[in-house]
Amino acid sequence: MLFQLVITIYDLTCFLLSDSFLYMDKRQDASNNIANRLTWHTASRDQSGIAKELADGKDIPEVYGLGEAGLFDEFFYFLDNFGFTSLFTKLEPKKKTRNSPVPFMRIIFVYMMRIVAGLQFFWHMDPVILSSQSLMRIVGFNGREIKEGTCNRGSKKPADKEPVPIRGPVSCDFIRDTLVSILAPTLEKMFNQGISILAKHKFFPKSVHALLDASQIESTEKCKGCGKVTKEKPLTLKLRKKRIRRALETVFGFKIWVVWDPNSRLPLSMRFTTIEVHDINLAQEVVQQAIDNLGDHATITSLAIDRGFTDGIFLWWLNTEGITFFIPAKSNMNVYQDALYCKGTGNLCQRDKIRSIGAGKNKIQTTDHWEVEGLENLTTAEFYGPLGNGSHQNSKDFVPNPINAVVVLHDPFKDNNPGSKTMVILTNGSVDNPLDVYDRYDARSELKTLCSEKQNRHGSLKDLQ
Repeated sequence: MLFQLVITIYDLTCFLLSDSFLYMDKRQDASNNIANRLTWHTASRDQSGIAKELADGKDIPEVYGLGEAGLFDEFFYFLDNFGFTSLFTKLEPKKKTRNSPVPFMRIIFVYMMRIVAGLQFFWHMDPVILSSQSLMRIVGFNGREIKEGTCNRGSKKPADKEPVPIRGPVSCDFIRDTLVSILAPTLEKMFNQGISILAKHKFFPKSVHALLDASQIESTEKCKGCGKVTKEKPLTLKLRKKRIRRALETVFGFKIWVVWDPNSRLPLSMRFTTIEVHDINLAQEVVQQAIDNLGDHATITSLAIDRGFTDGIFLWWLNTEGITFFIPAKSNMNVYQDALYCKGTGNLCQRDKIRSIGAGKNKIQTTDHWEVEGLENLTTAEFYGPLGNGSHQNSKDFVPNPINAVVVLHDPFKDNNPGSKTMVILTNGSVDNPLDVYDRYDARSELKTLCSEKQNRHGSLKDLQ
C-alpha cells in the first residue's frame, strides 16, 4: 500500500516557523511514550547497601542514566537476547532492483522506534528520530551518515535556501517504501514465531482466559490489495418528505482477527485479510494458531467472543478442545427467548461496588449494581453441534445439545442505556457463579474500549494515505 503525504495550509504555516517550535510537542510526547513503555524497572539509590556490598567484595552492577538512547539500547538487547532479531532478518523483501547500502535491520529498528514513541505518521520520524544523533548511533549509523545522509538525497538545493544542519541517514519515504514491500504471509509467520518465543520464556500464565475479536481497518479505494464490502448506513431522516431513508455505502479496507491475553494484553495469534471476509470464516484458524503458538507452555482455558462469531460448528469445536466459551445470544434466537422465559428459575447473584467519580471538591461516590441469573441445560440452541444449522434438525431422532446461559438482569450498562435489550450470555461452562461468566465476557468489552481509544489516537489507514 502507498502512503501519501498531504501538505495542508497548517503544514505550510508550520514550515515557516522554526523547527524547534514546530516539533517541540511531538518530541515531548515521544519522550514520554518511550519512558512509559520501556522503563520496565526503576531503582533508587541505596548508599548504605552499596557501601556494604563494596566492603564484602561483591561486584557492583553498572550504573547509568536511563535516557531515550539507554532505554532503546536495553530494548534492542532484549530483542537480540530472546532471538527476535533473527526473526526480523527473515522479513527482508527480495527486490529485483539493486539492494540498498542501508542494512535492512536498521530500517526495522528505526520503525520500531517510531512505534514505541507513538508517532502517528511516517514523516514525524524525521524531526523526532532520524535527526537524533544518539538514537541513530544505536541503530548503527555513524556521525557522517547522520549529518550528511547515506546518499545524495536532497543534497542539491537552491542557493537561496540554507543547508539543513542534520539531514538524517535516510528519509521517511525510504523507510515507508521498504516496509510496505513486506508480504503479509511473511509478517504473519514472523508474528506467530515471536509469540512462541514469548510463551517459551513464560510471558503468559499457564491458564489463559483469552479474547477473540475481528476489527475492520478502513482505507481508501486506492490502497493496493484492499477489499470492499457494501453495507447499510445508519438510518437517516429525510427532512423534505419526513420519511426514513435507507442508503448503502461501500467501504474499502482490510480485516484483522486477533486472539488476546487480557492479563498481559499481548496478542496470541493474528490473521489478516480483506474486509469482505466474514468474522466466522477465520475464527477457528486463528484460535488454533493461538493454541499452536502457546504449545506446552500455556493453555487456553476460556474464550470470550462477540455475537458475530455465532456459529454452532465453531462453538462445538471449542467445546471439543476443552475451551469454555462466552458469547452473547442474538435476540432472534430461540435460546434467547427461552432464557428470558426461564427467568426466576435459576441461580440468582447480585453484587454492589462503590466507585469514585470526579476529583477534588467535585469528587463523589456512586454504587454500581449487578444482578445476573444462571440457567442450566437449555435445549433450544439447535445450531450448537458438530453439524450446525441444517435439515438434520427436522429429523425425528434429532437431540439438541444442552447449553448454559446467564441472563444479565441489571448492570451499569443498563443504567446508562435503559432502552437496551437484555443480554443473554451463552456458555458451555459452569454457571454456579454467574458473575464469573459475566466478568469473563466483560473483559472483552474493556479491552475493546482500550483498543478503540488507541486507534482514535493513532488514526487509521485513511489518515495515513
